[in-house]
Amino acid sequence: MIKLLLIEDDSVDAHLTQDILAEWSLEQFDITHVTSLSAAFARLGRSHYDAILLDLSLPDAYGIPTLKHVQATCPTIPIIVLSSVNDQALSIQAVQQGAQDYLVKGQGHPDLLARSIRYAIERKRAEERMTYLAQYDQLTGLVNRTLFRDRLLQAMARSKRLQRPLGLMLLDLDRFKAVNDTMGHSVGDLLLKLVADRLRTCVREIDTVARMGGDEFTIILEGCASEEDMTVVAQRITDAIAEPFDLGQSHASVGVSLGITVYPSDDHGVDDLLKHADAAMYRAKQKGGNAFHFHARSPTSPTSAHPHRNAT
Repeated sequence: MIKLLLIEDDSVDAHLTQDILAEWSLEQFDITHVTSLSAAFARLGRSHYDAILLDLSLPDAYGIPTLKHVQATCPTIPIIVLSSVNDQALSIQAVQQGAQDYLVKGQGHPDLLARSIRYAIERKRAEERMTYLAQYDQLTGLVNRTLFRDRLLQAMARSKRLQRPLGLMLLDLDRFKAVNDTMGHSVGDLLLKLVADRLRTCVREIDTVARMGGDEFTIILEGCASEEDMTVVAQRITDAIAEPFDLGQSHASVGVSLGITVYPSDDHGVDDLLKHADAAMYRAKQKGGNAFHFHARSPTSPTSAHPHRNAT
């Protein structure tokens, strides 16, 4: 059963659309009909729909802005525009603004509308899959390097606007190469997945955990009141990763070296922040691993690392 939201203020056109879809034998359609954009938004707030059939001429919206409003409200639902206007320029503009298709009412074979809905749903799924692959790590499901940079830029802007510190953590696993070399890459991949799961449990939903590649991870900590809060999270992470991992036929013990820099105390761009977190991570690794270290701007800086900020 395919659930459709039909947004159409003309009762004759609405009945015609419902009759056409009722004749389609391959699939059944559950159609909810509303006559205004406001009524559509009310429905979208309460129920899930597989696709939207949209008339661009409504009592409370007209033209391409109608499509923009719907697209902004529910970007994951495919939209098929049903228009009484046979206008090629308008149809192209509608597709450019996010519509999956543009059909003229009363034109084409009766099967055209049903096929268009099915194809629109499948195209939208394919688009979402491509977007996911472009932004998330396929092995762990974590945010990848590309999306991480975008989220960090947004988090930095919020940090300055709200005048709250932002923690950037760079993590590198200790002894991971030994696991890969002795147990094989498939076991190494399993270990990375388990590490990702543990990292997720150590932070809040508003924080971002990303895999930068290999056994290197990053975390964006937002809304922390102080560096002491970040210290608590860092200690939680080192403790969690230090626990042995069950890899099926075997167990493995690794650690994590963790470098931290704090924005906007460390008031630099993304690349420099990553370099500073990396330098702090290297200092933690020099201690023998399973440790964390804060980036020190200068020997006398109030943000210089102190012994109580490091786990050993």
